Amino acid sequence: MNSTNVNFLEQSVSKFQSLDTDDRLSVLALLYTEIGDEIPAIALNDVCNEKSGNLVAQIQNLPQQEQVSALRQLLQQGEVGETAIPIQEYTSMNADDKLAFWYHLAQNLGTTIIGIPNDYIPSEKATEVIDLLHTPNLEDLVTFFKRVL
Repeated sequence: MNSTNVNFLEQSVSKFQSLDTDDRLSVLALLYTEIGDEIPAIALNDVCNEKSGNLVAQIQNLPQQEQVSALRQLLQQGEVGETAIPIQEYTSMNADDKLAFWYHLAQNLGTTIIGIPNDYIPSEKATEVIDLLHTPNLEDLVTFFKRVL
């Protein structure tokens, strides 16, 4: 990895982590929606395991408003009290499992997982991160996901 990629990665991760939870969720959803078809080939290698599949199923079984709440809790991890889903299942996953988990959630956006409203407009900061991540190098994007999830 050359220094440009490292700088790109540091800048992207830093900007993403400075977003509030809802902006982080929307960035993840929008990115996965855009590039979801390309991710499996290089990143997942049939990674969907029982752990990530079980957690996706638990979220799918929640009412839609609670789904949003549960996803917020996953991104906030240590900052939450009582949760609708077992956060420790998520926190114990490795980076590949988390990537697979979010990928499988994204695959169900708008069907069994609450989708992004059609009239949703990302905040300026969220748009900045999305623009930054419009990179032709998918491996950089996968590395980004693994760093922030």
